[in-house]
Amino acid sequence: MIKDIHAFREELDKINNWWTLKEVKELKEKRLIKRQAFSRVLKELDANRVIIVTGPRRVGKTILVKQTIQELLTKTHQQNILYYSLDDPSLFTYSDNLIKDMIDYFLENIAKDGRKYVFLDETHLYKGWYKWIKSYYDRYDDIKFILTGSSSLALQKEANMYLQGRSLSIELYPLSFKEFLSLNEIKSELNIKFEDITRNVGKLDYFKIKKEYTQIERDFKEYLLVGGFPEWFEIKDLDKWFIRLMEDIPKKAIYEDLTNLFGLKNPKILELILSFIIAQQSRILSYKTINEIAGLDRNTLVNYIEYLKSAYLVIEVLKYAKSIRTQLKSMKKYLSIDQGLRNALIKNYEINENNIGFIIENVIGLHLFRIAKIKNLKLFYIRKDKEEIDFIIKNEAMIPIEVKYKQNIKEEDARTIKEFVKEKKLKYGIIITKDLFKKETNILYIPAWLFLLCE
Repeated sequence: MIKDIHAFREELDKINNWWTLKEVKELKEKRLIKRQAFSRVLKELDANRVIIVTGPRRVGKTILVKQTIQELLTKTHQQNILYYSLDDPSLFTYSDNLIKDMIDYFLENIAKDGRKYVFLDETHLYKGWYKWIKSYYDRYDDIKFILTGSSSLALQKEANMYLQGRSLSIELYPLSFKEFLSLNEIKSELNIKFEDITRNVGKLDYFKIKKEYTQIERDFKEYLLVGGFPEWFEIKDLDKWFIRLMEDIPKKAIYEDLTNLFGLKNPKILELILSFIIAQQSRILSYKTINEIAGLDRNTLVNYIEYLKSAYLVIEVLKYAKSIRTQLKSMKKYLSIDQGLRNALIKNYEINENNIGFIIENVIGLHLFRIAKIKNLKLFYIRKDKEEIDFIIKNEAMIPIEVKYKQNIKEEDARTIKEFVKEKKLKYGIIITKDLFKKETNILYIPAWLFLLCE
C-alpha cells in the first residue's frame, strides 16, 4: 500500500526523467562505450524471458541499463519504461511492499498501450523479489523485466527455483583491454582475429604490429595498474582511484551485500580470506592453506569462497582432469576479478619486474575467463608430476596457454607445453610473451598486449 501517493509519484518522476525529457539525461554527462553485453540485451528485448544482468559493483550495470532505456526510447512510448534501483531508499518511505506497489501504480497510472519494460537495479537486495516477478510474468504477457544484481548466487539460486526456463543470465565484467582503449579514446588500427594469428602468424607484418604497440604501450601499462572498472575515466587520479576501489567494491560487497544476504556474523573473516586469495593470485591453493588464516570448518570455508565468487571478487579455475569429481577435489587456482582491485588491496601501486609476471598471468586468465563465458567454453589449469601449464581453454578441442612474460624465452620454458601438445596431439599451444611473436612448429609465441586485443 502506498502511504503518500503524491510524494511517491514525485519521486518516480525524478527517477524516470525520460517520461518528460524523452531522453536519459545521465548519459550525457559520462564518457561511454557500448559493451558486448549491450548487444546481447538488445537481442533479448523482444523475447519472452526475464533478463538478469549480474556483475561486480561499479562494473557498469546501471549504465548498461540506461543505455538500453535510451535505445528503447527510439522504439516505444517513454512512459512504458519504468526504472528503479532497489538500493535507493527514496521510495521505501512510502511503501511497505515496494515492488508490487510500484509496478501496480506504473501499470494503472503511467503506462500506455503496448509493451512495457520494467528495469530493477540491484534486485538481490529486495527480499522475496522473485515471487513478485514470477507473479507479474505469469499474469502479463506485455511486460518485459530486466533485472540487475551484484550477487550471482543470490539472484541465480532464486531465478532457477522460481523462473526456471523463463530467464536469461548475462554477466558483465570489468573492461577488456580493447574496451579500455576505446574508453581512453584510443582507436586501435589493428583488426586481427585470433584465427589470423593461428593460421598466418608467419605471414603477418610484425613491424606494423609493433608500431601499433608503441602507440598504445602507455595505455597497456595503465590497464595493468588501474584495472578495468569504467569509473577510472572519471577520476584519473591514482591515489583517489585506489581508495575508491577499496571503499566501493570489496568493502561494500562484503560488509553490505554478502553480510545482509547470507547473515554473516563475522564478515571480517571473509575479508581476510579475500585478502589472502588476492595476495596469492594465479597460484594454486588448497582449502587447507586458505584455512590457515580463517580457522573455519571445511563446509563454512567452501561457502565463504562461494560468496566471494558470487560477488564477483574472485574467480576459481579448476584443475583439468577426466572426471568432475577429481576436478572438484583438486586444488584450485584463483584469479582476482580485476587487476586494479588486486593492486589496491595489496597496496601495489606500481608495475615492476618483481610483480609483472603475476599481473600478466592474472590479466590473461581474466581475458580467457571472459571468452570462455561468452563462447560457452571451459577454463582449467594443468598440473602433472609437479609440471604446470597456466591455462587450458576447452570445448571439443583444447588449447593450452602458458604465460612467460620475459625478454628471452629459453627452450626449458617451452618444454612442458610442447610435451603436452605432442602427447595430446593438439593443433597448437600458445606461449604468452613480452615481445616475441613467431610460430615454432605447433607452438605460437604471442605478445601479451596483442593476445588481449584478439577477442
